[in-house]
Order: sequence, then C-alpha cells, then structure tokens
Amino acid sequence: MTLKDIICKSCILAFLSFFPFAISGQSHNYWTRSFNEESSLLSGAVVGGGSGPSSIYYNPASISEVTASKLSLNASLFSFDFINVKNALGEDIDLASTTGNIEPRFISYMIKSKRFKNWSFEIAGLNNENIKVGISESVDKRIDILTGVPGDERYFAFYQYTNHFRDDWIGMGGSVKLNDRLYAGASMFVCIKSLDYTRSLDIEAYPLSDSIFVGNEYIPSYVAAYEKSEYLRFNDYRLTWKAGILYESENYSIGLSVTTPSLGGIYSDSKRVTRKETQSNITMPGTGEPVPDYVIVDYQEKKNVNVAYRTPFSVAAGVTYNFADRRRTLYTSVEYFSKIDPYRMVEAEESPDIGPGFQADEVLFSEWLTYVNGARPVFNVALGYSWTLKKDLLFMGGFRTDFNYVKNLDFDPYTGFNTVQSVSVDLYHITCGFSWNVLGQDIITGIQYSLGRNKNQKQFANLSDPVEYNTVENLALQGIRTNDVIPLYNSISLYFGASFNFGGEKK
Repeated sequence: MTLKDIICKSCILAFLSFFPFAISGQSHNYWTRSFNEESSLLSGAVVGGGSGPSSIYYNPASISEVTASKLSLNASLFSFDFINVKNALGEDIDLASTTGNIEPRFISYMIKSKRFKNWSFEIAGLNNENIKVGISESVDKRIDILTGVPGDERYFAFYQYTNHFRDDWIGMGGSVKLNDRLYAGASMFVCIKSLDYTRSLDIEAYPLSDSIFVGNEYIPSYVAAYEKSEYLRFNDYRLTWKAGILYESENYSIGLSVTTPSLGGIYSDSKRVTRKETQSNITMPGTGEPVPDYVIVDYQEKKNVNVAYRTPFSVAAGVTYNFADRRRTLYTSVEYFSKIDPYRMVEAEESPDIGPGFQADEVLFSEWLTYVNGARPVFNVALGYSWTLKKDLLFMGGFRTDFNYVKNLDFDPYTGFNTVQSVSVDLYHITCGFSWNVLGQDIITGIQYSLGRNKNQKQFANLSDPVEYNTVENLALQGIRTNDVIPLYNSISLYFGASFNFGGEKK
C-alpha cells in the first residue's frame, strides 16, 4: 500500500464519519481512550512491552525500551461521537446529538541517560478522557391532563442536558535495567478531573381558553408547572502512582503494572453546585385535593463545596510474543479495576432557607447539594497485532473491551441521592493503522472504531404518557418511568502521531 493510498482511505473515512449513525456516548468506562498512536493502534495491549512513548502510563518499566532520547507528539485528527438514546424521555421520544473533537492528546519526552546507562526517564502530558455531550428535546401537544379543568390543555416540556468531562494527566517516570532481561520502573502523575454538568426539565400545562366555567362556577385560568434543574462544576487535582516490572526474552516479554487509587485533598477549584425544584397548581388524582406548591433551591461555590473524586486500584498484566520470522508480533493485556464503594463525590452545607415550608424526607433534604458516585469491579481484555510489511513500514491492529463501571451499580447506602445522570454502555474498540520511518523519524496514522449497545435502562423522564400527578414516583406532569431505554454507541477517531528521535535509531 502506497502513502497515497493510505491518505485517500483516511480522507474517505473522515468524510463518512459525518453521516448520522445511531449511537450514544458515555464516560463511565476506563479504556475509552488509549495514548500515543503506537499504543492506540495496538488497542492498548502493550503492558508486556511495545508501548513506546506511552510506557509511562501502561508500564513504566518499559521506559527502558527506548534506545535514544525521543520527543513524541500525538493528536486525534478527528474524533466524532454521535448520541441516540432511544425512549429516553418516553416511548418514541429519543435524545440525539453529535459532537466532534480536534485536539492534541499526548506529548512526551523520553530521555536515555548517558551518565547512568541503566536508567531511562520520561515526562509526559496526556488526555485520559474528554467527553462532550449536549442534548435538548421538547414535547408540545394538546391533551386533557388537568383533572380539575374541562377539555384539553397545552402540554409543553423542554429537556436539556450537557456534560463535559475531562481527565488530564501530567507526570514523570523512570525505569532501570536490573539485568539483561529484567526492568523495573515507576511513575507519578497529577490528575486533573474537570466536570461541567447541567440538566434541566421544565413542564407547563395550561388551558387553551382565558375563561373557564365548570357548571355556573368561574375558574380563573392558571398554569400547572413543574421545574427541575441542576448545575455542577469542579476541577479536582489528585495524585496517583504506577509501578511495573518487565521481563524480556528472545521471543517474548512479560509485564506487570499496578496503579494506586488517587490521593485527593490536594487542591480543587472552579467549584459550583446548584439544584432547584418547583411545583405549582397540581391536584391529586381521584380526590381533586391540591398538592402543596413548593420551591426548593440552593447554591454553593468555592470553599463551601467539598469535592473528592475517587479512582480505583488496578493491576494489569501483559505478554508480547515475537514470531520466528521477526516480522510479526502478538500483544495481549488484561487489567482488573477494583470496586469503589458508593461515596459522596460532592457535598456542601445547605442554606437554612432552602425551601420554606417544604415537607421532605429529612435525610435527602439535608443532602440536597450532595452528589454520590461509585464503581463496580471491571475486568478488561486487549489484543494487538503488528506486521512489518516492508522495511520502514509497519501495520498495527487491535481489539479491546471497555466495560462500563456504573451499569447496575447498587448505590446503597446512598439510594435516592443525586448522581450525575448518564447512560451505561459496554464498549468495544477496533483499531488499525500504519507506522513508517521517514529519515529516522516515526510517522503513525490510523483509525479507531468503537461500538456499544445496552437495553433495559430507566427513562430519564416519561413525557409520552404524562399524568397530572404520578403518585408512584411523586412527580408532577409526568408518567411512570419504565425500563425501556436503549442507548446505542458508534464512534470513529482518526489518529496522527510523530516521534522525533535524538541520538539513535528506533529499537
């Protein structure tokens, strides 16, 4: 395959990626991203060796594989996510959106020490995750929903959701050659978790006439309304460490790497949290008795908000096998992520004026600004394959699982507390691409296709079959939510990377 053929096919894939697939994005997955194009195209199956500049992340012992100082710059040329969450707001009321990213994702400098010949070092900055989702949907229809008012009313609802989550890592690491076959290494990162999240639902139902008579009695026109909105933003800075070992033989290498849970409490900024819920002019079905109006609203920011974003302990292992012809290599990696018991991710002291006269459950009322989080244990598998097609031209491909860590998570003892709303999808990633050496430098291009599907998730709201007051869930102007949401996921990312070698050839 010529360079011209590679460029043409990449352009075609970029063009096709603009067409609207039925898909859904998700951020509660550990292996959504991989780093630097070399390891990306091998689907991250590089714990046992072959990780190149991304050694500092996958297995810091592999930093010793570098034979010359090297600067690496890698970017996602195009990364498109399309969202379609079927039945999210009721039967046949879907949520759909398209987002795209074009930005650098990985930069590193690997240093082969001349003074300490058994040592190698690396500094790096990488984007572990960057999820952008923006969705809005409205419902406008004429139905008879207000039991105390004859005839149809106009029922109008508007739902809006945005979620931008970034996970950036900046770190340094080093490894040492213990003997001809054994290496050990460690790295430390500052991890910056950034969340900007909003969600709102506004519903109004009102008569179509200015004056209403029931028999001879005049009823003033009024609007029945329900509103719920929330906003959460923070940057949380945390520390985490990685340590690894690597054993190499003539035909294979074996690696092991562990990652510590992140250490928080270092620093956080841009902290804001607010929640509001109101209800007015709602009557109880059957009796016609008015349901009390209420307003619950509160806001806190900066030092009044505490953020503690936890990450799991993980252990990864991998094997890299070189075939006898020395032109083909098989890569395998597995990683286990431990469980994170449900915990308060964000909490703040509520105002005493949060909701005058509101009669609510004492625990949830006092935790109005609390957001909880947690994670199930997850076990992921990755496979990679490389094949030297000719001198200075290498084909790479791979596959990896990426199981969702909040799917079916039991939040007990925080059941009923607020969470960052999302859909839960198990993902599967397929990668392929080429690397060629030009004048001693490494150029890498490729593509990643991701897909996922789930079912039986609970609706965000039921706006297709609304009632004036839903006594099962105590919700106004909404129907009973069912478990028939079907999130779908497809994504295409085009990669480009370059590594600049100083003082030697690539190993």
